[in-house]
Amino acid sequence: MLVSHKALDTVLLILALVLSLALVASLIQLFWGGDYLQTFSHITSKVIYGIFSITIVLIVVVLVLENSSPVHTLAWIMVLIFLPVVGFVLYLFFGRNWRKRKLFKSKELLDTRLLEKIDKMIPDFNIAYLSHTLEHKLHKLLINNSKAILTARNVIRLYSDTESAFEAICDLIQSAQDHIHLEYFSIADDETGRRLKRLLMEKAQAGLEVRFIYDDVACWKLSRRFKKSLRQSGVQFVPFMPVWIPLINSRMNYRNHRKLLIVDGKTAILGGLNIGDKYLSKDPYFGYWRDSAAVFSGEAVLSMQAIFMGDWYFVSKENLFESGSVKRYLNLEKVRHVESISPVQVVASGPDTHHASILQLYFSAIANAQRYIRVNTPYLILNEALLMALKTAAISGVKVQIILPAKPDHFVVFWGSRSYFQELMEASVEIYEYQRGFMHAKILIVDDEILGLGTANMDLRSFNHNFELTALVYEDSLVQEASLAFEEDLAHSTRIDPKIFKQRDILKRSKESLCRLFSPLL
Repeated sequence: MLVSHKALDTVLLILALVLSLALVASLIQLFWGGDYLQTFSHITSKVIYGIFSITIVLIVVVLVLENSSPVHTLAWIMVLIFLPVVGFVLYLFFGRNWRKRKLFKSKELLDTRLLEKIDKMIPDFNIAYLSHTLEHKLHKLLINNSKAILTARNVIRLYSDTESAFEAICDLIQSAQDHIHLEYFSIADDETGRRLKRLLMEKAQAGLEVRFIYDDVACWKLSRRFKKSLRQSGVQFVPFMPVWIPLINSRMNYRNHRKLLIVDGKTAILGGLNIGDKYLSKDPYFGYWRDSAAVFSGEAVLSMQAIFMGDWYFVSKENLFESGSVKRYLNLEKVRHVESISPVQVVASGPDTHHASILQLYFSAIANAQRYIRVNTPYLILNEALLMALKTAAISGVKVQIILPAKPDHFVVFWGSRSYFQELMEASVEIYEYQRGFMHAKILIVDDEILGLGTANMDLRSFNHNFELTALVYEDSLVQEASLAFEEDLAHSTRIDPKIFKQRDILKRSKESLCRLFSPLL
């Protein structure tokens, strides 16, 4: 008789509870002692060892039955072996998937219905706007894996300087007449954050609807006073999946990494920029902060609005798609004035989707490149498929260039990223370290045909666990503009010499290997 995964999870949790009680009993004996407790302590020790052994065996069985990637499965088994107690706790709260499916099943259904409705609202959809073979292939992929509809009538302005991008955010908010929707991973209680707060409060007090989704974990340091003043002014400031018990809650693993602003349903800003002083190059350690953002006017904004509406329903249970209000937020007439053609697909990816949509986008684009691949990313944590795609492209004669930061902001991902350098460079991939400041942009450029920009880093957390957004732009002139910005980044970067890198000391190699070992769990 087969046992369901849910039943095994229940057994694991019961065993974890009993194990915890046994540990408490042992601690009581340790601190209070007493001859009469020695026998009891001896029994509890045997109980602990027995329950722990059974639990580890069951976890290994569950891991194997999941049919996940061998690397992921073996990584967890290694953690359980070498970190028996810590690994056990980590697995219970971060390693299981059934809770993820339960949490996001309804969200996935609503998001799909919203995007299908948007598809019907745009009657002049026409794949004739796509002029390259790669564009047709990626368009079909994204339609099938994420319902990412193609919109044609768009005006797009790219930003690579964060101060200019933030000024565009403020100007757009000031221009709002009806409603403002924001979704940001992180906002800080500093000069930059307070400036944004004042603008939003003024608009809310003027009678506009202001909705703001912020990531609870990323904003743990945000003061109660900051949140309270926003809410008292009328801003609907709602956390994404709040975590009440830090470090031992599976919700921590699924974060909203999106950065999106929509004003009046007709203009939007999407990119990698969070809200805070350090993102405007005001932090002495990071220095100049290189990031990416784009302002969209036109049909693509409808796709972004639909994605926001799905996220809003998930965090607040307020359904903005009701018949009485849908035209207020999803109104094709607001964007019909745009006449220029810049085809765009907006791709949403996260643990609520069946497919790793953005990962599949990257893999397909890289595998089908003919001339060059250019990547800006702060982190480089790859699975075997993406690593092989990059190496194969470079070996085939495609010029592959990747720019990463020269300084770390997170120890594990910085050194884990460097563990891939030698293998990539041996396949002729060019790797550069950005010296002007900190590289935080998330850019993918392939040939002269496609530009991908948004919130997803080139790492397994963005591809598998975070809620992310990427806009895939099929406009040659914008691809060329992004390529010029990439050339400027190269001018501020140092190419890593494969021969010198190969001679790095044993300490650096050890840090890279150890951090890479944990990379499948990030």
